[in-house]
Amino acid sequence: MQASHIIDMDLPLEGLRGDIANAGKGLLYEKLAEALRSAISGGRFRIGQTIPAERELAEKLGMSRVTVRRAIETLVGEGLLTVRRGAGAYVSPRIQQPLLHFVGFTEDMRRRGYVPGSRWLSRKIGSPSPDDLVSLALQSTDSVVRVVRVRTADGEPLAIESAVVNAAFVGGEAEFGDSLYAAIGRHGIRPFRALQRLRARLVTTEEAELLNVGVGEAVLAIERRSFTQEGLPVEFTQSVYRGDLYDYVAELSAIRKSEGAA
Repeated sequence: MQASHIIDMDLPLEGLRGDIANAGKGLLYEKLAEALRSAISGGRFRIGQTIPAERELAEKLGMSRVTVRRAIETLVGEGLLTVRRGAGAYVSPRIQQPLLHFVGFTEDMRRRGYVPGSRWLSRKIGSPSPDDLVSLALQSTDSVVRVVRVRTADGEPLAIESAVVNAAFVGGEAEFGDSLYAAIGRHGIRPFRALQRLRARLVTTEEAELLNVGVGEAVLAIERRSFTQEGLPVEFTQSVYRGDLYDYVAELSAIRKSEGAA
Protein backbone atom coordinates (compact mmCIF):
# COMPACT_ATOMS: atom_id res chain seq x y z
CA MET A 1 0.00 0.00 0.00
CA GLN A 2 1.18 3.54 -0.64
CA ALA A 3 2.60 5.83 2.01
CA SER A 4 0.53 8.79 3.20
CA HIS A 5 1.23 12.17 1.58
CA ILE A 6 -0.49 15.46 0.79
CA ILE A 7 -1.94 15.92 -2.68
CA ASP A 8 -2.51 18.88 -4.97
CA MET A 9 -6.07 19.71 -3.97
CA ASP A 10 -7.21 22.07 -6.74
CA LEU A 11 -8.01 19.41 -9.35
CA PRO A 12 -9.87 17.07 -6.96
CA LEU A 13 -11.90 19.99 -5.64
CA GLU A 14 -12.95 20.97 -9.16
CA GLY A 15 -14.08 17.40 -9.70
CA LEU A 16 -16.03 17.45 -6.44
CA ARG A 17 -17.93 20.56 -7.53
CA GLY A 18 -18.97 18.85 -10.74
CA ASP A 19 -19.98 15.63 -8.98
CA ILE A 20 -22.09 17.54 -6.45
CA ALA A 21 -23.76 19.60 -9.19
CA ASN A 22 -24.65 16.44 -11.12
CA ALA A 23 -25.88 14.53 -8.07
CA GLY A 24 -29.53 13.60 -7.90
CA LYS A 25 -31.88 14.00 -4.97
CA GLY A 26 -30.63 13.85 -1.43
CA LEU A 27 -29.34 15.96 1.41
CA LEU A 28 -26.29 18.09 0.71
CA TYR A 29 -24.00 16.08 2.97
CA GLU A 30 -25.10 12.89 1.16
CA LYS A 31 -24.20 14.47 -2.18
CA LEU A 32 -20.79 15.48 -0.85
CA ALA A 33 -20.22 12.01 0.58
CA GLU A 34 -21.06 10.47 -2.79
CA ALA A 35 -18.77 12.96 -4.58
CA LEU A 36 -15.89 12.07 -2.24
CA ARG A 37 -16.67 8.39 -2.71
CA SER A 38 -16.46 8.83 -6.49
CA ALA A 39 -13.22 10.78 -6.17
CA ILE A 40 -11.68 7.93 -4.20
CA SER A 41 -12.96 5.19 -6.52
CA GLY A 42 -11.83 7.23 -9.55
CA GLY A 43 -8.31 7.66 -8.22
CA ARG A 44 -8.44 11.42 -7.62
CA PHE A 45 -7.83 10.71 -3.94
CA ARG A 46 -5.57 7.70 -3.58
CA ILE A 47 -4.89 5.28 -0.75
CA GLY A 48 -3.11 7.01 2.13
CA GLN A 49 -3.60 10.52 0.73
CA THR A 50 -5.00 13.30 2.88
CA ILE A 51 -8.22 14.95 1.72
CA PRO A 52 -8.71 18.74 2.05
CA ALA A 53 -9.35 19.96 5.58
CA GLU A 54 -12.92 20.43 6.78
CA ARG A 55 -12.63 24.22 6.75
CA GLU A 56 -11.11 24.30 3.26
CA LEU A 57 -13.79 22.03 1.85
CA ALA A 58 -16.50 24.18 3.41
CA GLU A 59 -15.05 27.43 2.06
CA LYS A 60 -14.26 26.26 -1.47
CA LEU A 61 -17.45 24.25 -1.94
CA GLY A 62 -19.72 26.87 -0.36
CA MET A 63 -21.01 24.56 2.36
CA SER A 64 -21.26 24.71 6.12
CA ARG A 65 -18.66 22.88 8.19
CA VAL A 66 -21.47 20.84 9.72
CA THR A 67 -22.38 19.55 6.26
CA VAL A 68 -18.76 18.70 5.47
CA ARG A 69 -18.31 17.03 8.86
CA ARG A 70 -21.37 14.81 8.34
CA ALA A 71 -20.10 13.74 4.90
CA ILE A 72 -16.69 12.85 6.31
CA GLU A 73 -18.27 10.97 9.23
CA THR A 74 -20.33 8.97 6.71
CA LEU A 75 -17.21 7.83 4.87
CA VAL A 76 -15.38 7.13 8.11
CA GLY A 77 -18.28 4.86 9.07
CA GLU A 78 -17.93 3.05 5.73
CA GLY A 79 -14.20 2.60 6.29
CA LEU A 80 -13.21 4.71 3.26
CA LEU A 81 -11.67 7.47 5.38
CA THR A 82 -9.68 7.45 8.60
CA VAL A 83 -9.39 10.50 10.87
CA ARG A 84 -6.13 11.01 12.72
CA ARG A 85 -6.00 13.70 15.43
CA GLY A 86 -3.98 16.67 14.21
CA ALA A 87 -3.59 15.25 10.69
CA GLY A 88 -7.16 15.37 9.33
CA ALA A 89 -8.87 12.70 7.24
CA TYR A 90 -7.12 10.49 4.74
CA VAL A 91 -8.07 7.60 2.48
CA SER A 92 -7.81 4.46 4.59
CA PRO A 93 -4.77 2.32 3.84
CA ARG A 94 -6.54 -0.55 5.59
CA ILE A 95 -9.77 -2.02 4.26
CA GLN A 96 -12.51 -1.68 6.83
CA GLN A 97 -15.77 -3.59 6.52
CA PRO A 98 -18.72 -2.21 8.49
CA LEU A 99 -20.79 -4.94 10.12
CA LEU A 100 -24.01 -3.09 9.33
CA HIS A 101 -24.17 -3.74 5.57
CA PHE A 102 -24.06 -6.92 3.51
CA VAL A 103 -22.28 -6.69 0.14
CA GLY A 104 -20.20 -9.04 -1.95
CA PHE A 105 -16.41 -8.75 -2.10
CA THR A 106 -16.29 -7.44 -5.67
CA GLU A 107 -18.85 -4.68 -5.08
CA ASP A 108 -17.29 -3.78 -1.74
CA MET A 109 -13.79 -3.37 -3.18
CA ARG A 110 -15.02 -1.30 -6.13
CA ARG A 111 -16.93 1.03 -3.80
CA ARG A 112 -13.73 1.57 -1.84
CA GLY A 113 -11.65 2.44 -4.88
CA TYR A 114 -9.77 -0.87 -5.21
CA VAL A 115 -9.57 -3.12 -8.24
CA PRO A 116 -10.96 -6.52 -7.11
CA GLY A 117 -9.50 -9.73 -8.41
CA SER A 118 -9.48 -13.48 -7.86
CA ARG A 119 -7.00 -16.31 -8.33
CA TRP A 120 -9.00 -19.49 -8.59
CA LEU A 121 -7.57 -22.49 -6.77
CA SER A 122 -10.48 -24.89 -7.27
CA ARG A 123 -13.93 -24.93 -8.92
CA LYS A 124 -15.81 -28.23 -8.71
CA ILE A 125 -19.30 -29.72 -8.78
CA GLY A 126 -19.95 -32.54 -6.32
CA SER A 127 -22.32 -34.09 -3.83
CA PRO A 128 -23.26 -32.19 -0.66
CA SER A 129 -21.61 -33.17 2.59
CA PRO A 130 -23.73 -33.79 5.69
CA ASP A 131 -22.94 -30.24 6.83
CA ASP A 132 -23.98 -28.88 3.41
CA LEU A 133 -27.33 -30.65 3.66
CA VAL A 134 -28.07 -28.84 6.91
CA SER A 135 -26.49 -25.43 6.10
CA LEU A 136 -28.03 -25.09 2.64
CA ALA A 137 -31.29 -27.02 3.20
CA LEU A 138 -30.44 -29.49 0.42
CA GLN A 139 -31.61 -32.95 -0.54
CA SER A 140 -29.06 -35.77 -0.85
CA THR A 141 -29.78 -35.87 -4.61
CA ASP A 142 -28.79 -32.20 -5.05
CA SER A 143 -25.39 -31.08 -6.29
CA VAL A 144 -23.21 -28.27 -4.99
CA VAL A 145 -20.52 -26.07 -6.47
CA ARG A 146 -17.40 -25.70 -4.32
CA VAL A 147 -14.99 -22.89 -5.10
CA VAL A 148 -11.73 -21.87 -3.48
CA ARG A 149 -9.92 -18.69 -4.46
CA VAL A 150 -7.53 -16.02 -3.32
CA ARG A 151 -9.26 -12.62 -3.33
CA THR A 152 -7.11 -9.61 -4.20
CA ALA A 153 -7.36 -5.83 -3.94
CA ASP A 154 -5.19 -3.88 -6.40
CA GLY A 155 -3.34 -7.14 -7.02
CA GLU A 156 -2.47 -7.64 -3.34
CA PRO A 157 -3.68 -10.95 -1.83
CA LEU A 158 -6.25 -10.09 0.82
CA ALA A 159 -8.20 -13.26 1.61
CA ILE A 160 -8.64 -16.95 0.92
CA GLU A 161 -12.29 -17.75 0.30
CA SER A 162 -14.00 -21.16 0.19
CA ALA A 163 -17.68 -21.12 -0.81
CA VAL A 164 -20.38 -23.75 -1.30
CA VAL A 165 -23.68 -23.10 -3.11
CA ASN A 166 -26.49 -25.16 -4.55
CA ALA A 167 -25.33 -25.95 -8.09
CA ALA A 168 -28.79 -25.05 -9.41
CA PHE A 169 -28.23 -21.45 -8.25
CA VAL A 170 -25.41 -21.03 -10.78
CA GLY A 171 -26.95 -23.06 -13.60
CA GLY A 172 -25.16 -26.28 -12.69
CA GLU A 173 -21.86 -24.89 -13.98
CA ALA A 174 -18.60 -24.55 -12.06
CA GLU A 175 -17.31 -22.05 -14.65
CA PHE A 176 -19.91 -19.40 -13.86
CA GLY A 177 -17.69 -16.33 -14.29
CA ASP A 178 -15.67 -14.18 -11.87
CA SER A 179 -18.47 -13.14 -9.50
CA LEU A 180 -20.41 -15.77 -7.55
CA TYR A 181 -23.10 -13.28 -6.51
CA ALA A 182 -23.53 -12.07 -10.09
CA ALA A 183 -23.97 -15.67 -11.26
CA ILE A 184 -26.51 -16.33 -8.52
CA GLY A 185 -28.35 -13.13 -9.45
CA ARG A 186 -28.61 -14.22 -13.09
CA HIS A 187 -30.61 -17.20 -11.90
CA GLY A 188 -33.04 -15.14 -9.85
CA ILE A 189 -31.45 -15.64 -6.42
CA ARG A 190 -30.78 -12.52 -4.33
CA PRO A 191 -28.93 -12.74 -1.00
CA PHE A 192 -30.81 -10.45 1.38
CA ARG A 193 -29.24 -11.02 4.78
CA ALA A 194 -26.32 -12.91 6.25
CA LEU A 195 -25.07 -14.31 9.54
CA GLN A 196 -21.35 -13.99 10.14
CA ARG A 197 -19.05 -15.45 12.75
CA LEU A 198 -15.60 -13.92 13.22
CA ARG A 199 -12.62 -15.06 15.20
CA ALA A 200 -8.94 -14.25 15.28
CA ARG A 201 -6.31 -16.95 14.88
CA LEU A 202 -2.80 -17.51 13.54
CA VAL A 203 -2.22 -18.15 9.86
CA THR A 204 -1.17 -21.63 8.78
CA THR A 205 1.91 -22.30 6.66
CA GLU A 206 -0.17 -22.94 3.53
CA GLU A 207 -2.32 -19.84 4.09
CA ALA A 208 0.75 -17.69 4.72
CA GLU A 209 2.16 -18.61 1.33
CA LEU A 210 -1.09 -17.79 -0.46
CA LEU A 211 -1.56 -14.48 1.40
CA ASN A 212 2.09 -13.42 1.19
CA VAL A 213 2.48 -13.00 4.95
CA GLY A 214 4.78 -14.49 7.56
CA VAL A 215 3.96 -17.79 9.24
CA GLY A 216 2.30 -17.19 12.60
CA GLU A 217 0.82 -13.77 11.74
CA ALA A 218 -2.74 -12.94 12.78
CA VAL A 219 -5.70 -13.46 10.45
CA LEU A 220 -9.46 -13.06 10.67
CA ALA A 221 -11.37 -16.30 10.11
CA ILE A 222 -14.91 -15.56 8.96
CA GLU A 223 -17.86 -17.88 8.36
CA ARG A 224 -20.86 -16.49 6.50
CA ARG A 225 -24.26 -17.96 5.76
CA SER A 226 -26.47 -15.86 3.50
CA PHE A 227 -30.22 -16.11 2.90
CA THR A 228 -32.85 -14.78 0.52
CA GLN A 229 -35.56 -12.46 1.80
CA GLU A 230 -37.79 -15.52 2.14
CA GLY A 231 -35.21 -17.28 4.32
CA LEU A 232 -33.83 -19.72 1.72
CA PRO A 233 -30.13 -20.51 2.39
CA VAL A 234 -27.92 -19.29 -0.47
CA GLU A 235 -24.28 -19.91 0.42
CA PHE A 236 -21.90 -21.05 3.10
CA THR A 237 -18.55 -19.29 2.88
CA GLN A 238 -15.40 -19.63 4.96
CA SER A 239 -12.77 -16.92 4.51
CA VAL A 240 -9.39 -16.09 5.96
CA TYR A 241 -8.49 -12.38 5.79
CA ARG A 242 -5.11 -10.80 6.36
CA GLY A 243 -5.07 -9.16 9.77
CA ASP A 244 -2.63 -6.44 8.67
CA LEU A 245 -4.85 -5.14 5.86
CA TYR A 246 -8.45 -5.84 6.85
CA ASP A 247 -10.62 -4.59 9.74
CA TYR A 248 -14.24 -5.10 10.70
CA VAL A 249 -15.95 -2.03 12.13
CA ALA A 250 -19.16 -2.08 14.18
CA GLU A 251 -21.22 0.91 15.28
CA LEU A 252 -22.85 0.31 18.66
CA SER A 253 -25.69 2.13 20.40
CA ALA A 254 -26.60 2.14 24.06
CA ILE A 255 -29.72 0.20 25.04
CA ARG A 256 -32.35 2.60 26.34
CA LYS A 257 -34.50 1.54 29.22
CA SER A 258 -38.19 1.62 28.54
CA GLU A 259 -40.34 4.06 30.46
CA GLY A 260 -41.17 2.85 33.92
CA ALA A 261 -38.22 0.43 34.02
CA ALA A 262 -36.24 0.33 37.24
